[in-house]
Amino acid sequence: MPLSQINKKLILVLFLVFVISALYIFYPQNKEKYSDTFFGNNNNSSITNVYPGDSIQSAINNISSGGTVIVSSGLYKENLVIDKPLSIISKPGETNYTIVQAADPEEDIFHITANNVTVSGFNITGSQDKSGIYCSGSDSNITGNKLSYNMYGAYINNSTRNTLDNNEVNNNSFGIYLKASNNNQLSSNNVSGVGIFVGFNNEAWGIYLEDSNDNKLMSNSISGLWEGVNLTNSSNNELNNNSILDNYFSLSLENSNNNKVLNNTIVKRGYSFSVALAHSQNNTLKDNTAGPNTEIKVIYGFNSTNNTLEGELYTSNENRTGGVFRVK
Repeated sequence: MPLSQINKKLILVLFLVFVISALYIFYPQNKEKYSDTFFGNNNNSSITNVYPGDSIQSAINNISSGGTVIVSSGLYKENLVIDKPLSIISKPGETNYTIVQAADPEEDIFHITANNVTVSGFNITGSQDKSGIYCSGSDSNITGNKLSYNMYGAYINNSTRNTLDNNEVNNNSFGIYLKASNNNQLSSNNVSGVGIFVGFNNEAWGIYLEDSNDNKLMSNSISGLWEGVNLTNSSNNELNNNSILDNYFSLSLENSNNNKVLNNTIVKRGYSFSVALAHSQNNTLKDNTAGPNTEIKVIYGFNSTNNTLEGELYTSNENRTGGVFRVK
C-alpha cells in the first residue's frame, strides 16, 4: 500500500479518536446543563399516569410544574387541590367513565389556585355545598368535562382569560358562575336541568355572571332551568349565537350596561318574557330569533334607557314604568 494512503487512514483514525474523546469529556460536564434540551428529561413535560386505586392528589403533589397527569377510567373519591401549573386529563373518550366524586361533599372537588391549569375529560360530581371545579387562577382551560349534581358546576372567582369549552353541565344549582371575573370565554357548553325546578334549593340557574365584565358567551346551549342566563352588575359582555331554550326566565340583565346580545335563539317558556332589563343601559339586542311563528318579548323598566331593541313597542306601562318590545 502506498505511504500516502497509509497516512490518510492514520489521520482518519486519529480524528475519530479525538471526536469520541471530546464527546466523552463534554457529556458528563454538561449533562445537567443540556439534558432538558437534548436528552429528553425535561421536567416541565413530565407525565404521570394514575390508575384506579391510586391517588390523583399524590400525583399532583409529586409532579413538576408544567407536567401532565393522565388518569385512567375508574371511580376516584377525592377533593383535589391544584396549586401549580399543570394539565390533568383523562384518557381520550373516557369522560363518562373517569369519575371524580367528592370525598367531602362540603368542599370543592377541583380547587384550582394556580395559573395555566388544564382540566379535561372528567365526570365530576357530588359537591353538594360547593363546586365541581373552583378556579381562582387565570389562563386556564376547562374543557370536555361533565359536571353534575354539585352546588356550582364551575365557579370562576376573580379570574381572567380562562376558556370553558365543550363541557356538559347539568343538574347543578348554578351551572357556570362567574364572580368578579373578566375576559373569559365560555363556548359550546351544554348547560341544562331536568325541568323548571331543579337543584338543591328547588331552583337552578344556567350561566350567571356577577360583577364580571368583557366576557364572551359563544355557541352555548342553556335549557330547562329556572333562569337561563343572568347578568348582574356585569358590563361589556357579548352573548352571540347561544341557544337559550325553554327556561322559565330566559335572559335577565340587572344593573348591567353596554352588553351585546346578538344572533341568539331565545325560546321562552309559557307566558314569560324572553329578555328582562332592569337598571340597565346602552345594551344592544339584535338579530335574535325565537324560531318560526313565535316571538321574542323584551320587558324593561323606566330606568333602563338607551338600549337598542329590535321590534315594536306594543305595551307601554303607565307612569313611565317601562314597556314591552316584541320581536317577530
